[in-house]
Order: sequence, then structure tokens, then C-alpha cells
Amino acid sequence: MRRKTFVCKLILMLTFATGVAFSQAPSGNSINTLISKINTYNGSMPVEKTFLQFDKPYYSIGDTAWFKGYLTTESIGYSPLSSRLYVELLNDSNAVVKRFVFPVAYGLTWGSIPLSKTYINEGTYTIRAYTSWMRNFGDDYFFKQSFYINNQGINTWLVNVNPTINSEGGKDNVKMAFKFTSLDDKTAGLRDMNLKILNGKKVLLRNTAQTAEDGTMTVDFNLPPQTTLKNLNVVAQDKLDKTKSVLIPISVNRPQDVDIQFMPESASLIESIPARVGFKAIGEDGKGINVQAVVYDNDHTELANITNLHHGIGTFDITPQPGKTYTAEVTLPDGAKKTVNLPAPLKTGSVLRVKNIMDKDTMTLSLYNTSEQATQGKYSIVGLSRGVVCYAATFAFSNNYFSTRVSKSLFPTGVAHFILLNAAQQPVNERITFINHNDNLKIELNTDAKTFSARDSIPVHITVKDATGKPVEGSFSMAVTDDNQVKEGSSASDNIVSHLLLSSDLKGYVEDPTYYFTHDEQAWKALDALLLTQGWIGYDLKKIDKPVKPEFDPEVDFSIKGTVTNLFNKPIASSKVLMLAKGSTNFVKDTVTNAEGRFAFNKLPQVDNTTFIISARKANGKVVNGGVSVDDKNETPAKSGTVTLLDPWNVNTDATVLNYIKSNKAYKETLDKQQYGVSGKLLNAVNVRDRALIKGSQSLNGPEGIDQTLTEDVLVNAGTKATLLDVLSTKITGFRESYYKDSSKQTNMEYFLKDKRLRFVFDGVDLDRFYEPFGGIPNEHHDYQKQYLDYILAQDILGVEVIYRANSSYNMRNLTNTADLLSASSTAGYGADYAYLEITTRAGNGPFIKRATGIYLYKPLPIAEYKQFYRPRYAVKNVPAKAVDLRSTIHWEPNIITQKDGTSTVSFYAADKPTHYTVILEGTDLKGRVGYQTQKITIGGNAQ
Repeated sequence: MRRKTFVCKLILMLTFATGVAFSQAPSGNSINTLISKINTYNGSMPVEKTFLQFDKPYYSIGDTAWFKGYLTTESIGYSPLSSRLYVELLNDSNAVVKRFVFPVAYGLTWGSIPLSKTYINEGTYTIRAYTSWMRNFGDDYFFKQSFYINNQGINTWLVNVNPTINSEGGKDNVKMAFKFTSLDDKTAGLRDMNLKILNGKKVLLRNTAQTAEDGTMTVDFNLPPQTTLKNLNVVAQDKLDKTKSVLIPISVNRPQDVDIQFMPESASLIESIPARVGFKAIGEDGKGINVQAVVYDNDHTELANITNLHHGIGTFDITPQPGKTYTAEVTLPDGAKKTVNLPAPLKTGSVLRVKNIMDKDTMTLSLYNTSEQATQGKYSIVGLSRGVVCYAATFAFSNNYFSTRVSKSLFPTGVAHFILLNAAQQPVNERITFINHNDNLKIELNTDAKTFSARDSIPVHITVKDATGKPVEGSFSMAVTDDNQVKEGSSASDNIVSHLLLSSDLKGYVEDPTYYFTHDEQAWKALDALLLTQGWIGYDLKKIDKPVKPEFDPEVDFSIKGTVTNLFNKPIASSKVLMLAKGSTNFVKDTVTNAEGRFAFNKLPQVDNTTFIISARKANGKVVNGGVSVDDKNETPAKSGTVTLLDPWNVNTDATVLNYIKSNKAYKETLDKQQYGVSGKLLNAVNVRDRALIKGSQSLNGPEGIDQTLTEDVLVNAGTKATLLDVLSTKITGFRESYYKDSSKQTNMEYFLKDKRLRFVFDGVDLDRFYEPFGGIPNEHHDYQKQYLDYILAQDILGVEVIYRANSSYNMRNLTNTADLLSASSTAGYGADYAYLEITTRAGNGPFIKRATGIYLYKPLPIAEYKQFYRPRYAVKNVPAKAVDLRSTIHWEPNIITQKDGTSTVSFYAADKPTHYTVILEGTDLKGRVGYQTQKITIGGNAQ
């Protein structure tokens, strides 16, 4: 159920027309009650929207993605619900590889996402943004933007490819014509290539082939039966240089698998009632395909010609006749044909039609009903936009038909949703349309000259007005990019206007949403087709009578909430809860639990790398003998939806993208030389041992006898679900499992540190002191140790000290030599055959208690580090350049505030290459209006 929360300066009204078809309902009528319930429910469950503007549409590994985030209500005002925005980086398998949280104030935030090679590989990545509150409505409400992140052209080929597919004798044959070149424009002639055909990650076929002298190569192969084409790829690898390879998508569509969807207005075709039908042709890659089609009835009489309007979508009109069925003969771009059945017409039913002409002030609503019950009782129609009922009426059908005009002025710019309800207040039809008052912010961008020289200072003067010409105060962000490296409009062609007003209200992926804001008839008709095919947003009116129980609370401020329970998991009321913050921010707070054992620390400062130690105490100050839990649902990423895969940059590459790859690589190499120098002596590596002191440790060795230390922050950062074994396995150098023969020649699994068996000492107490072998059970001792290491959580440990060196002294008082399985050479000295882990627990009671009773450690996701965008300054003329300036993002300014007169000025310095720059400015007044504008700037030569 998609709800809108528009609180606007509209006439919120119950409309009763003067025509005889309408009648005013008595007081307490159900339509009034329904409107009240809808508005009350939507007020309790307001929907948030978010949009992120980025500095450019694609990146290289090692780059930084800069963004400005706008968090709004459905009315495009700032949302007061959320103070934190979660931003995640997902790979092409839809796994979250990096997660950040950014503070939000007055609906605004900005920051950066480092695309480090430590967690980025070449391929498609998606940046997803949402608040805790948005999780109540599902992944469709999240902001998502996909990028292709390249590896700067390292170890790859440039490939031009033209794949085709033919089906003969029940087999699908794919033919691909390649041409391989290198990044320096040399042909890859006479190269032996290893080829793998992949379906997702599954290898379907392997083969080898050789390129011709000009780098061309043709291959063809038969696909296994029932092979899907959506994730079909070829990997070509140089046989002599196996580091050089390229992933090539096989972008083909089989006629029988092209999805042709027909969606009648109001969902069904009804006999003898005129209908507008939306259609969409979708290939196996999930993108629209431009097709032609002819609609026939079952007598093969031609009724309509279908021509797509945009990205495979379009509409046609038809009046189904009794006893007739209908088919469409579809012609695909390659000439292949496919026959598709239209939905079978129903004998009875109702239809809600909306005639919405582009520049008219009113819409016409036409309602048809063939049901015998149509004249029995009053029907209702409700029009909603942004969560508010903007129009409502009751009426009676006359001869199974009713029509009325509705003023567009009742609705704000954006998606309008009409619902037809029967006398029992049950929705029977829905129709979505778009209202455009052309009242978005009017932005002007001006510069002091038409052309600038390289490294000139360039001022951009910004003026923002509303539709009436009045100046506007607002918040905006601006990206300036080099046209020679960055393709204009290639960031999925979405902007703040198209996203907040259109695509965020539709289900599924919307291709090129900015197109629908082009003011011409073709785009307007295409928009209506888009709303017919992707605008079916079911409105579940049953929910408005149910109690509102959101799973996720809004994060109005940074809070820590939880529960205190006793050993029987019953809540403890009136327990004092003490919270100690340790880290970048240090403070102490206390509170008392309520009758349900709940506690809350509200209005906390946004923290970075801070650990909270929360303890529940009795009236006498002692820690309670129970448990403390913290609400940490937001520490886990939300479930992911579908993956949008982008084509690799080096397949059928664009000249602009190729320039970006070359220039970006050269620019980074130049910066590295500037930063680190081109000469000098490489020093030998220095091995620094981490030997931090652990408070409360029972080890007698001191820092000089410790080989490695895991401190408290390492253990806490492992997460609330990580076990001690998880941390030891990943953080202790040389920690491993291996087989070992004991004195009886029995082979069993043991824990080792490098070449030595490990002993685990908790608070000075040897874990093996309590080990009593049964004998003859394989891996018995290993399993005994493992159960403890898996049982104890990492957050219950203060520190781990590693003692490996044989000449180290050790605290022997709690070690035991009872088990022959663990025999140590008496002549070599106790411990010579072993390495030791001295583990200091929070409880200090050795290996007996899972966690410190009544104490909880909470490490929230830290606020992302703020970084400043690099802005070179070329203040002195006629000074030789130290390096060529090859920036692709010339400037990024996330925090532009227009004053009362609606103006602001931003200045930056040009780079070195003669080119054109594209300036993109977008933003909002956070009072319901958004704006987007671009400007070109010409850069000449004369770099100084």
C-alpha cells in the first residue's frame, strides 16, 4: 500500500456537484468517515522520500563518490521524523559491502563514499539510501542508484561486439562478432583467447579461439536447453597473459521470451465499454524494447495499430465486443514476430477512465458499470495525492454511466490516484494520472563570460524564483564535470524533480524518467502509458481500520533503547540503568526502567567510534542478576530487492567514457608522483608488534613478552553476534586448525598458532584445567575448546594477549599437566611446545560465564567521517604548472543556500584541457517545490 503524506496548501474538500447525479450525504455518511480514516491513518504512517545527487555517473576504483542527500515528506517539505540516513554500497550480487550512516538536519545531509580497492572490484554497484522509518514500507521506497565502477583499464581489452540469436531445430544458437583493442588503441591481432560462457556464475561452455590480424573474431555456440538470457556473459582471456581479460554481456532477446504486457485501464476489459490499454514490451534484460504491433479480433479483423511511445511502452483504444477475443501480433526490432493474447473481456464489471489532456485545466472522469447493482446505492470516488484526499464525491449511475470534470487545481504537481468505491465502500477500480502545474522552481545559472581560459576562476551566479517570479530561499547542490570525460545526463537520467514527483511513486525500474517532463504531446502520452503499465499501486483500505504498529521507530534523534530482564526473561521495573560512553565522545547518563522493563536514552549526540557500556543496577548499586538488551535492528541492513546490472565500460565503449578512464588514470598517477615523489630509497619493512596493555589482565609477562594484542575496540567492533572464535580466527596472526599426532599416535584436530599448539587461558585460568577426556572420541579435546570459544561472545572480552615466543615466562599457577594428550616436554620447560592466549573477560570469572550479568556493550554504526572536496587554487598567473590538471569532476558544492533575494554565487577553478563543462544544480525550498537546471561553460586553452 503506497500512502502519500502530502500536507499542502490545497482545498481539502468533499465535493458535491450541482448535477442531479450527485447528492449530499447526511451527517456521518460513510464517505466522510472514509476520508477521515484515510487521513488519520496516513497521518500516523507518513511516508518519507529521499534523493541523492552525485557528482558524476560513474567512477574508478580508488575514487570518492560525493553526494548531497535530501530527505523529505511526500509534500516535499523536510521530514522531521529522521535524524539519520543509512547509505549502503551493494555489489552485483546484492550483498552489502559497505554501510554508512550520515546525520540529517532539516532534511539535508551530504558526504562521501570512498571506493576503496579493499572492498571494491570492477563491476556494477548500487548505492542505496533509506531511514529507519522507511523500512516499514519496504525496499521499493528506498533511493537506489547504480554505477559501473572500473579498474582504470588495468588488464582488460576494449571490445566492440554484435551478438545475435537464432532458434533452429529447438536449439538457440548465439553468434558474436568481436573486435578487440587495447587501451592504447592497438589491435589485439593473432591472440589466442580462452572463452567461458557464463550464466550468472555458472559456466555453461568453455572454448578457445584466435583473433585475426585486425583483432576481430567470430564465435557461435548453442545454448543448453532452458537457458535464461538475463545474466548471460562471455569471459575472454588472453591465453598468454591470463591477467588480461574482459567480461562481455550477451545482450540478445528471444522472441518467445520477450515479455509483452497489456494492462487495461481499471485492470479489466469489459464487453461494450470503451477502454484504453497500456502495453509494455520488456526484454530478458529487464529493459523496454521498441516494438510494433497490430491488434486483431478472433475473426482476424484489424482493430488497432500499436506504436511504442518510449522504451517499449504505449497505449491504444479498443471497445471489446460480446463474444470476441483479441490478440496482438508483435513485430520485434529484428523482424521476429510474436503473438500475444489480450486479457479476455468480462461480461460485467466497472471501468474508471481518466481523460487528462496536457495543457487543460480540468480532467474528465468517466465511469461505466454494467452490473445490475449499479443503480442500487451510491458510489463514491476519491482522489488522493501525497497522502491527502484532495477530491471526493458520491454519485449514482444513470444508465450505467457517469461523467464529471475535476479541476486540476485541487491537486498538487505529481501523481494523482483515483479510487472508485461501491456502496459498501469497497474499492472496485483505480486509475493513476499525473498533474503538472509547471510550478517547479525556476533556476537561472549565469557566468561572467562565455569562454574561460584553463585554470581561470569561474563564478556561477545562481538565481532561484518560484513560478510567479518571487525569489526563493532554498538548499541546493552543484556538480561541475568535464564533458570530455563525463557523459551529460548519463546518471540514469534521473534528477530531484523526476525522482520526487514521479519515479519514487511507481513500482519497478523506470527508464529515463526525466523524459516524461519534456513539455510535448509525445512525452505526455508516454507518461500516461507509463502510469498504466507501472502505476498500479494497490491501495489496501483494510489497513485504515487496523491499529498502527510500525516495526521500525523513527529516529527523531540519536537514541539508545532497550530492556532489562531477570534470569527468567521477565522485565524488571524501576531498575536503574547506567550508560557510560567511551571513545571519541565520553559521558555518563542514567535512567530508570518503566513497568515493562524498558529504558531509553534520548537526544544523544551523534557519535563516531564510541562504545556504550550499559549496566542495570539494583537500588544498592549492585549489578542486577539478569540481562540487558538493546534495540539494534538498525545495525542490520535492510533486505535487498532486485539487482540492476550495467554493461561494462569497455564493451562497445563510448569515447567520453574512454577519455575518462585514460585521463583519470593519468591524473592519479600524477598526484601520486606529487605526493610521494619520483625518486628516493625504499626502506625495509618494519614489523611493529601491537602490545597494548589490557586492564585487568592476569598475564605476568608484561608488554615485552606479548607478541600480539587484541584490544577492546577490536572485539567490540566485531559486532554483537560475533563469537570469540570468530575474532580469533580472523584477527590473530597464524591462528589455525590442523591435525596433530599425540603420544599414542592418535591423530586429532587441534588449534595452532603457526607451528605451536594453543592453550587458552581465561583470567589466568587455563581452560584445560577442567578438561576430563573420555578417551577414544575423535577430536574430543578440540571440540571441548571449540564449545567454549563459540559460547563466549566477543563483546564479553576486554582483550586478548598472544604469547608465542618459547623463552617467555608465564603465569603457571593455574596451568595443569594432567592430560597426557596435552603433554609438554618436562625438559624443555612447561610451555615450550605451546603458544598461549591470555583472554581477559569483562566478568573476570574465567571461562564460566557467557556474559557479564546485567551489562551490555553497544557499538552503534558510527557517523561517517566528513571529508572536504579537493579544490585546487590557481591564484598566481604565469607560473609553470607542476602537473597537468585532468579532473573529471571540476567542482562539487553540496551546501548552497540562496538568500532572501533568491541568489547565491559559487566559484571554482578550471582545469587544463580545452573542453566544455556541464554545471548541474538541483535542490528544494523544502516547502513543496523542487528545481533542476544545467548550464554549459566553454574552456579554451592557455594553461599557465
